[in-house]
Amino acid sequence: MISPLHNTDTAYRDRSFGLVVFGVIEILIGGVLALMVPLSLLAWWVSGAQSSGLVSLRSILPMMVTYAIFAAVMIWLGIGTIRARRWARTLMLSLSRIWLVTGLFSLAITCFTLPGLVRIYGAGAGLPSGAVVVVMIIALVIAALIYVVLPGAFVFFFHSPHVIATCRASDPRRQFTDDCPPRILMLATLWVLMAVSVVIMPAYNWVFPFFGKLLSGTAGVVPWLVVFVGCCVLAVGSFRRRAWAWWGAVAATVAAAVSTVVTSIRVGPEETITALRLPDEQMHIMASFSWPGPWVISMFWIAVWASMLAYLFSVRRDFGEPPSNVND
Repeated sequence: MISPLHNTDTAYRDRSFGLVVFGVIEILIGGVLALMVPLSLLAWWVSGAQSSGLVSLRSILPMMVTYAIFAAVMIWLGIGTIRARRWARTLMLSLSRIWLVTGLFSLAITCFTLPGLVRIYGAGAGLPSGAVVVVMIIALVIAALIYVVLPGAFVFFFHSPHVIATCRASDPRRQFTDDCPPRILMLATLWVLMAVSVVIMPAYNWVFPFFGKLLSGTAGVVPWLVVFVGCCVLAVGSFRRRAWAWWGAVAATVAAAVSTVVTSIRVGPEETITALRLPDEQMHIMASFSWPGPWVISMFWIAVWASMLAYLFSVRRDFGEPPSNVND
């Protein structure tokens, strides 16, 4: 269907049906995440993990909370998408872009760790080498779909000017996202996701890389709480486009870069794995990997934080400037 573009003379294709489809997908993703909460608890109970003490329970509860948070967010966004709300499109686009970028990093890490993981489980199950290869290929395909294909489809769809026009026509009222340029909104979303990620740190014994050494247990609680509060503050400040939020983001990124790079050089994978205090089976699996040298790991962190700094400098002019009318 060709319809007049809201407030312009340009025609656009009505994407209401596509919004319903993608909204349903978002709700289904949220439903799967919500289902992971009782399934995780059931798996812990059936496996008899309660007999191994608080370590297993400590590992499972933070993940359950994280699943519940993201389930609620995806269902909320899915309902907004079905109703063609402009705020839902904008937030989902920001979230999908972050999902895609982090998914590319995650896929690279999966390609490194998956072969060893499949070989270990395959040997334990007595699978022939051919079956191990098939399992590994299937796992990589699923990982590519989750990490790259699905977020890429969301980015492609929600970036469409026809989707933007459809949402404008359906929801012309002013929204809370209107005063925040899309690139700044993406940055604010990233800080929120970083704050949420702190929730899972109890599962990893609160291990914190602190300028060349590892803090863990009670010693790691305070710095992680500082990170949580800092991310929340930067999220609010970035959303409001305050200049201090940009400077704070640069300072925080530089500090995180120095801390993680120096720690990765001075602390080996073995010491890190020991500090995590994971269940014995997971410890055995992680210890069996052939981890890269400290300089390779440090270069990975340099690439991560350099990308973050590059993005911060690319959005510098948007802080304190009048709201942008660009919707991509």
